[in-house]
Amino acid sequence: MTKITKISLKQPNQPVVYSPVRENPYKDPWLAVNLSMFFPGLGQVYGGKWGRGLIWISIELSLIIYGLIAIFSPKGNLLSGLICLLVSLGIYLINLLDAHLCIYYQYQDQKLEKIPRKHKNPWFAVFVSRVLPGLGQLYNQQSVIGLILLSASLIFLKLESFYSSLLVIPPTLAAIATYHAYIAFPYPKKKYHFSYRSIVAIMVGIIFGWGLIYNYIPQWIDQKIELFIIPSNSMEPTLQIGDRFFVSESQTYRPQRGDIVVFSPSETIKELDPEVAEFYVKRVIGKPWEKVQINNGIVYINDQPLKETYLAETANYQLDPVIIPPNHYFVLGDNRNNSFDSHVWGFLPREVIFGQGYKIYWPINRVRSLISD
Repeated sequence: MTKITKISLKQPNQPVVYSPVRENPYKDPWLAVNLSMFFPGLGQVYGGKWGRGLIWISIELSLIIYGLIAIFSPKGNLLSGLICLLVSLGIYLINLLDAHLCIYYQYQDQKLEKIPRKHKNPWFAVFVSRVLPGLGQLYNQQSVIGLILLSASLIFLKLESFYSSLLVIPPTLAAIATYHAYIAFPYPKKKYHFSYRSIVAIMVGIIFGWGLIYNYIPQWIDQKIELFIIPSNSMEPTLQIGDRFFVSESQTYRPQRGDIVVFSPSETIKELDPEVAEFYVKRVIGKPWEKVQINNGIVYINDQPLKETYLAETANYQLDPVIIPPNHYFVLGDNRNNSFDSHVWGFLPREVIFGQGYKIYWPINRVRSLISD
């Protein structure tokens, strides 16, 4: 009689297993997620889905570029720009899920878990470390170092808003936590584990570099574009009280007639204005060496009447013909009879001009370009 051995299909309860990085062509869904965190589509490309990945890259890139142009360009639609950036954030998050699933469903492996708990995954430790430094160490059950990194990250995230010199610390902590989460992962001792360190090292370098760029972007924007709010009615109807507008700052800027300029007070203004402000905003009317005159409410430049469609009302004062000196400008408010400007304190020195106001960005119903056609 032939003996038959019964085979049990029941699996015993499995303990937590720390999965090593595989040395076969098997691709890891959480490595795909980490790649897509740098930019949508990269995880799909890693998973061999080139067409899918390029579609994600194109969509995200298009949304970001259009959004930034719409917000900061003079004639861009700010609301459309904000919507594009909001959609790009949603695309980014959905892409992370797609990067994971496009690899997850390629393999039938009991050790693969959507959220690895039983079979822990080093790339998941890297992922949560990038979300918040210290979480990867807590996931690896390294509580002390995890809590230290987590606390330090939260503290410096608060302090960096007060001290710009600390901006380098959060990306440094993120890089350290990410690298440590990988190399300190409690692997079985396999020599192929070390072959992935170069990938992690590159990722850490990118994390640090991008963190620095992200932290310093606001400072870079501040050097190029300033945000101002209108406190008075001297530029009505063009600029109304409460309007917020962008000002482009440039060392090479040379004001042109019709430009709206922001400037700090000259010495003459400081002497005449009892409540001197940090900045003023007016419209450029006359340039160096030009002759300016105001007669019967009409401004004349080199004896030619200036066409002004932006005025609240014409001037009720007179100004005898004068020649504007070199490196000086003649500026007036659009609310001509309620403006403290060049008809009171004289010519504006070039060196005190801060930049050109080029777009009202708030409130939404007031968004418009300030660039003269």
